[in-house]
Amino acid sequence: MAARRDIDDVDQQPGTAVSVGAKVVSEPRELTGRSLTASASWMTGSHLVAQALAYGSLIFLARHLPPASFGTVAVGTAIVYIATLLVDRGTYGAIMVHPALTRAYLVRAFWRCFLIGTALAAVMAASAGPLVSAFASGRDAPAVALLAVCLPLHAITIIPTALLHKSMRFRKLAGATALANVVSASVAVAAVLAGAGVWSLVARQVVLFGLLALFTTALCLPVLRHRPAAPDASTAPGHMRTGDRWFFLFGVTLMLAANLDYLIVGLSSDASLVGLYALAFTIAMAPTTQFSEQVGKVLFAAAASSPETSGERTVQSVRLMSMLLLPLVPAGILLAPVVLPAVLGPEWTGMVAAFQVLWVAGIGYAIDNCIGEALSGVGQIAFRAKVMAARCAATVVALWVLVSIDGIRGAALAHLAVFLPYAALYATVGARLAGTTGRDLWRALRPVVAAVAGQVAVTFAVLLSLRASGTSDGVAVCVAGATGLAASGVLLLRPFVGRRSR
Repeated sequence: MAARRDIDDVDQQPGTAVSVGAKVVSEPRELTGRSLTASASWMTGSHLVAQALAYGSLIFLARHLPPASFGTVAVGTAIVYIATLLVDRGTYGAIMVHPALTRAYLVRAFWRCFLIGTALAAVMAASAGPLVSAFASGRDAPAVALLAVCLPLHAITIIPTALLHKSMRFRKLAGATALANVVSASVAVAAVLAGAGVWSLVARQVVLFGLLALFTTALCLPVLRHRPAAPDASTAPGHMRTGDRWFFLFGVTLMLAANLDYLIVGLSSDASLVGLYALAFTIAMAPTTQFSEQVGKVLFAAAASSPETSGERTVQSVRLMSMLLLPLVPAGILLAPVVLPAVLGPEWTGMVAAFQVLWVAGIGYAIDNCIGEALSGVGQIAFRAKVMAARCAATVVALWVLVSIDGIRGAALAHLAVFLPYAALYATVGARLAGTTGRDLWRALRPVVAAVAGQVAVTFAVLLSLRASGTSDGVAVCVAGATGLAASGVLLLRPFVGRRSR
């Protein structure tokens, strides 16, 4: 563990946020490939373990609760996540990109976030009845009202999380986040076994937000325990807000694009259909939310500290993310009709078609996020925010049209239709602003695309031969999917094995 000590230690280590008088300074760590890999490993490794348990609990809950319960909580959670952007208002991003922070600014930012979160929680709780009537067929308004507690709890985490990310203390933060996910998942399972019904889903969210508030605050205290002196005018609050509006715009439009579909589906149908779509979306977007975004936090911090190497790092991260995720596209599409109903239960069969479409978009956004985080880190948040605003507007229009035509499958198609031009823009203009080019990205992706094409060919050859031999469809699909994944792994690893043998 000695090699990873620089990621964990706080006192007098490079990259730790320390105070010079009233100024909290975050000195960048030395960004070697080894340190970045270690940081990303801690963020993703512990997070993936925790999320495996969390998603396992979600599957367990799906077998014990009807889709309508998921739909009600999905509507409430969507409102919470949209409101969190009003609580944050770009504070996290502004802290991340500035080299020095005044203590007075951090205190004012905390109270601003907390008071806004408390006020929005009161509004949400008071309006839970009308909200549920409009978007979830009038079910379980008290459950949505209790979810409002998440807003002030989230407000408490904003400043500590930003400071911990800025000082590259990913190891302890990753452990705390993993523990919060595990405990909240365990509480939900215990609650549903005790007969709590929809309240088990509410408990899952409230306990998670509460533990994150507790853990991040405790971890951040050593960063702030320094004696204040005179403030530095260069980091006054007015100066600090220069980039707030772009981070705020990006965050708001991202959250709207990712949550308005629940509300639009709810307006045109009932809570059960929202529940089917919500679970499909949650699982399909896991490569983005539970993997790419965790790696992205490290890429953001690295790009902000060392922008001159951002281009090379962006190409490497896009290649690695593609190697890990692109082979899952054909496998997920093929296996979904067999695996999802078998695992979740036959009442969830209606989510399969939406999941298959969302799975493609989810993995695509996960890869694109590597470019996006580099853009934020090198100071191109204005471009990223404008593109996200356009994506949000296009998503709303597409959802409004396609949901009325094809229900939850239309909602999924709306996300995929918007993703295609979004990805093209990131691969061209975005790549150039991040320090690389679309041509460099394509050179990095070409072997991965070739391997996935080989995977598809092997998968269908095995599938057709098994079906011709009279093998049951479920077994044929599973064997073909596994064989295709193995083929892609061989094709992707062959250049590395050949290079090592020489």
